[in-house]
Amino acid sequence: MKYRESGMPEEELWNTFFQPETWLHKMAVDKSTRTFVDVGCGYGTFLIPAAQLVRDTAIGIDIDAQMIERCREKASELNIFNLELIKGELSNVKTIGSLQAYQGTIDYIALFNILHCEEPMELLAFAYRQLEVRGRIGVIHWKNENTPRGPSMEIRPEPKSVIDWAQRSGFILERKVDLNPYHYGLIFFKP
Repeated sequence: MKYRESGMPEEELWNTFFQPETWLHKMAVDKSTRTFVDVGCGYGTFLIPAAQLVRDTAIGIDIDAQMIERCREKASELNIFNLELIKGELSNVKTIGSLQAYQGTIDYIALFNILHCEEPMELLAFAYRQLEVRGRIGVIHWKNENTPRGPSMEIRPEPKSVIDWAQRSGFILERKVDLNPYHYGLIFFKP
């Protein structure tokens, strides 16, 4: 199932909203990260640079075959070999089964621009189950103010809502990250 208002603009426009390498460092993605999972990886905006930063594997999951293919093309162009791409959705047994090979090594799950979904608690519960102890989730989302893109204001989660959902899912807030001009970041860990 595609999440509500999850359509992507043209890649060139999309890329103008982010500073992936800088933001990944701010969001604690680096060589200490073994296995990075990007849920809803889209064009690979964060996935491809993360693959160049992490120690072992970067995994991108997306329901859209065109997005998976675009990530595959980028990885090939950049000679990135530590990337796995999974076409599927998180409620699918096959998708979850694809992650089983990484059980015990997943130490970062990226939930970037996705928690406006219909059931954010289900997505957070999925992340909690997949992460190893002390593993992190990173949340990036559009601020609840006038921005040139992003989901409708009424479904954009405020940081306090995300913190509440994450804490109810078992996570502990590690820190808040300012990602000006249009986004905020939150990092949580699994105790």
